This record gives sequence, structure tokens and C-alpha cells, in this order.
Amino acid sequence: MSDDRILGTTKVTDRWRISLIKAVREEFAEQGEDVEEGDLVVFKKRDGDIVVEPA
Repeated sequence: MSDDRILGTTKVTDRWRISLIKAVREEFAEQGEDVEEGDLVVFKKRDGDIVVEPA
């Protein structure tokens, strides 16, 4: 069984940008991964899904 949980949504802007929403930042913080302005994140394809992780 999957432990998928929707944390929220974000809109893609006209320049193809997205925001790292507060719920995702809080999840990172709970895992000990503080993400701040200017930090890099990495997008990975894992088992057919796109995953965002701190770089």
C-alpha cells in the first residue's frame, strides 16, 4: 500500500516556475532538511513519478 499524501498544489507561472509551498518546506524541516531561499533542489524520476529532494 502506498503512503502517498497530497501536501497541496502550486501553479506553473508563465516562465515555467513553481513555488515550494509551505507544507513541503515543513515536511523537509521535519526530516531535518532545512531548505532556504537560494538552496538547490533536485527533480528525480523514480518508478515513474517525479520526486523533489534537497540537492
